[in-house]
Amino acid sequence: MSQMLDFKMKSRLRRVIYAKPTIILLAVVFVYIMHSAWGMYQKSEEAIEKTQKAEAKLNELRARQAELSADILDLSTERGVESEIRDRFMVAKEGESVMILAEPVEEKVHTVTIVDQNPTMMRRVLGAIGFSN
Repeated sequence: MSQMLDFKMKSRLRRVIYAKPTIILLAVVFVYIMHSAWGMYQKSEEAIEKTQKAEAKLNELRARQAELSADILDLSTERGVESEIRDRFMVAKEGESVMILAEPVEEKVHTVTIVDQNPTMMRRVLGAIGFSN
């Protein structure tokens, strides 16, 4: 008899578990859990990306700090101050000369081509075969 009750309980349990409303409810719960897990995954990826950006910025700032520290050390000497003043303000000591070299600007360079209006016969022949100047 106990086997019969056990069989009926199992049968009833199977009917409840395999019923359409139970399957739909389980599917909804599964979708909700997957949606939450996807949201957490996206937040994790975003946090990793922000961490990497922050580390890159930190490294950049550390390099800048080292550069500024070197500049401060250089400016703590009289020679460094003099060098910085010469570079920034283009000044010279009394008795020194300053020479400023400027490269020519390409836009202002003009070339003129003179074309002979009445070329000689020899120039026409040379021009025709590709030996014109």
